Amino acid sequence: MKSIEDTLKTIHDIIKVLPIKISLALVGGYAVIIHGVERTTIDIDFCLYSDIIKTHNPGAFFNILIKYLPERFTVKLIEGSKIPDDPFKHDVIFIDDSKGEFVRIDFLIARYKWELEAIERAENFKNIPIPVITKPYLVAMKLQASGYKDASDVIGLINLMNDKEKIETFELAKRTGRDKKLVQLLSPPADSVHEPPGEFL
Repeated sequence: MKSIEDTLKTIHDIIKVLPIKISLALVGGYAVIIHGVERTTIDIDFCLYSDIIKTHNPGAFFNILIKYLPERFTVKLIEGSKIPDDPFKHDVIFIDDSKGEFVRIDFLIARYKWELEAIERAENFKNIPIPVITKPYLVAMKLQASGYKDASDVIGLINLMNDKEKIETFELAKRTGRDKKLVQLLSPPADSVHEPPGEFL
């Protein structure tokens, strides 16, 4: 099995040669680990944005991407915008290694303004070739999900934050309609209310 470092380098090398400009940041479980929360993960997640997605569609980016991926990878685009029961309407590109040496790679296509901000404000870490989303924005993304690991990640990340990061986190939670959920996670039990996750790009 290839290491996460190998996977990150492979993605970084692919992104560098694409003939279009994209913005990319590491999110998900591995980003949580980099920030210091002890946990495991079976895939690696990125959030990305490109003007071609907005001016054309996710398929236009997908068609370019597949031309630059090594043949060992199989790729699938799921257009969340066309799935009626997907509350967040995210389009996702799944990349699997046919040889089974790389973990699965997921590209979550940014749909909201705050997600684009998250990519733009991502931090650089030593020996990590792709910027990593900051703790407050990572919590904001985790609050969109409803899994046990996501809730645990939120608590773990907040425990590692300084006061400034905590203030930013609560502001983001309010902006994305997840402030009640955040309060619930930190001081259960309280009923959560489902609200829209933010402004569209």
